[in-house]
Amino acid sequence: MNLEHPEKSAELQPSQDGQTPKANRRKLIQTGLAGAPLLMALKSVPALAADCKQPSGFSASGNLSQNGTTPCAPKMNGVSFWQGQAAVVPATNPDFDLQFGGVFTASPTVTDTLRTVLTTGTALQKKMVAAWLSAKAGSPLFNATQAVAMWNDGVVGGAWMPNPSIPSVTWGPVQVEQYLDYVLNA
Repeated sequence: MNLEHPEKSAELQPSQDGQTPKANRRKLIQTGLAGAPLLMALKSVPALAADCKQPSGFSASGNLSQNGTTPCAPKMNGVSFWQGQAAVVPATNPDFDLQFGGVFTASPTVTDTLRTVLTTGTALQKKMVAAWLSAKAGSPLFNATQAVAMWNDGVVGGAWMPNPSIPSVTWGPVQVEQYLDYVLNA
């Protein structure tokens, strides 16, 4: 063994397969590096797919765990989509002719139809109607009953529970609107 240059002593002693330990290590590292992409592909998670979060998993206090620059993809049909659908004559969806106050609790009572609210309502009313219509159309994020509860309990009542198993977490109008901004297209 060479005490002055231990790396040279390793090179001088071939292993059982006839290669030096340094060559064996090099081969092991090269093989490991060649397999790394395969392992990464098997273990990878979609960083930019950014599936939308259901209300129970959404944090209205910043939602800092978003992936990439798209916070939610694919988004639900938003206000402009439903405004375009409501403008079609004759209307292709009878829900447009329902009264807002007949679907949602309204204080004071809003007798305007959903079609009218989509064009003349407040920004939050428009978003809620779009969310409800999208939910009725089959959105996987929440159903129409949950959309009504968001409005009735969260916007009007000020305390909607997005996750009933955690009753200490409630949303008011601000948090409901933040969530709708997150899940709805413009």
